[in-house]
Amino acid sequence: MILFVGLVFIFWALDVSLSSAEGFERVRALLQENFLAKFVLWGLLSALAYHCVAGIKHLIMDLDIGVNLESGHRMSQAVVVVSLVLILLAGVWVW
Repeated sequence: MILFVGLVFIFWALDVSLSSAEGFERVRALLQENFLAKFVLWGLLSALAYHCVAGIKHLIMDLDIGVNLESGHRMSQAVVVVSLVLILLAGVWVW
């Protein structure tokens, strides 16, 4: 849900920024000055990071690696840890 809603903001920003040099400056100023825009961007990046890491876990499990209960639990914990690191890095990058 977060990815779907956040994509509206990203597509709008992409459309405006590619329309002209003034549009690019407008989006850049919005992302530098507006807390809500930064928060939405960080939320979208966070959801995307978790989605990608969990997807990689599922691809690994499709190769029959980590399909039993114990290793699946460890892989799920690794997904949370790696996602948290990526979310923190995204927060540092946005702010």
